[in-house]
Amino acid sequence: MEHGKFDTDVAALKQRIQAHEKYGLYDLNQWIFDHIELEEGLSILDLGCGTGKQTLPLAKIVGDSGHVLAVDVSQDALDVLFQSAKELGLEKRISLLCIGFDDLREEHFHQQRFDRVVASYSLYYAQCSRTVFGVVYHVMKAGSILFFCGPAKDNNSELKHFHYALRGEQPPIENGAPVFMEETGQQLAREFFTTVEVFTFENPLRFDSAEALYVYWSSCNLYDKNLDANFKAAATKHFQTHFMFETI
Repeated sequence: MEHGKFDTDVAALKQRIQAHEKYGLYDLNQWIFDHIELEEGLSILDLGCGTGKQTLPLAKIVGDSGHVLAVDVSQDALDVLFQSAKELGLEKRISLLCIGFDDLREEHFHQQRFDRVVASYSLYYAQCSRTVFGVVYHVMKAGSILFFCGPAKDNNSELKHFHYALRGEQPPIENGAPVFMEETGQQLAREFFTTVEVFTFENPLRFDSAEALYVYWSSCNLYDKNLDANFKAAATKHFQTHFMFETI
């Protein structure tokens, strides 16, 4: 799957993260961490780390005796992550690797082996997912855990309908990331691992103003500059009769 126009844009990524933190009902990190049995001293591989939404809190949890290797295709995102790590005094617990998933090989890990592998909204960007799963499998310790998550087919359904209504269209049938999460990824997990569990995380975003809704939309791959004025007008009209806009 190819990256969308805002997938590796650091400013857009920050806007989306801030929106989820401010307007989401639940904490994505807490949900992830509750499923991977974290403790001090663990070695963790963070695949598609972005600016460090999981990397930084993971580094805090594993302590000085643990370590996190953060992997991302965007050097700009890694630069932001490293600066944040320095400010928090976590830089010695984190290593960075700038590489795309399809270029990833076992030798890039220099015989490191990991207790946990986390991939939040990222694995589906690989063109050859089976190869990536194979590499990940071989760098995991016995008894370790791989946790990956991403959007389902109905993710952001309300926002998509709002967006496409401005074109007089219905949202297109979802493929790419949602198909990976609900089909391909689960099939590959069962090929490589003896135990596979599937969990659902619903985190409604409840925007409280037209401006907040616009800022989020403008940081997503849905964004269309030709619809910019129309979206602002439609968002303003929505909030004349509604106190919030909710999208799941």
